[in-house]
Amino acid sequence: MDLTRASLLREMLSGTELGSRTTEFGYALRRFTTRRSGLMLFGPVDDEPWHLTAHLDDELHRAGVEDLRPSLVRWAPPPDAPPHLAIGLDRLKDAGRGESLLVVAEDTPADTLLERISDVRRRGTTIFSIGNGDNELTSLSHETLVPELLVPEGFGWTSRQVPEPQAALTEVEPQTAEGFETAQHLVSLAAADEEAGRAGWRRRLRNAIERLSGEPA
Repeated sequence: MDLTRASLLREMLSGTELGSRTTEFGYALRRFTTRRSGLMLFGPVDDEPWHLTAHLDDELHRAGVEDLRPSLVRWAPPPDAPPHLAIGLDRLKDAGRGESLLVVAEDTPADTLLERISDVRRRGTTIFSIGNGDNELTSLSHETLVPELLVPEGFGWTSRQVPEPQAALTEVEPQTAEGFETAQHLVSLAAADEEAGRAGWRRRLRNAIERLSGEPA
């Protein structure tokens, strides 16, 4: 899904639970990651979250948010991997307060993954997760997102799928994208929002002014 499609879908989902929760989740990533290069992504050994890491990096770079550019933590990076793909498990040992670990696990996480997450949490790192509602992962997470539970009625969730915007809106043939992947696009866009970098009271004041005046503040 390209940026235009993702932005259109986000606009369509505005006001829905999926739209609201992915926005809150993306904003929280910005709010709780206060150390430079403190956003780490991690996942199962056979399904590392390359996709979300790349999209977050693209969106944050486009928005000029260089301090939050994410790092993909890998289980066993090859010796000849380029620097940005050579970050191994030792990075988790250095994690601490002011940093965030975003765990992406579409299937039930293995015990080895949960143990690593638990170790990082004990060091004071904030844990975010996008998953399937697994109880153990949820209990380890400070913020969790379960896309399958949030798809609005009428979007036709079938085997974790959500339609993209219809041809009338995009001027292309409608296609279908996995809902789990779609939620990741929405989180990436939210994390790069200008609003995400503002203090909570500033966002609430701005929203109140807009509601009263009918004009963007």
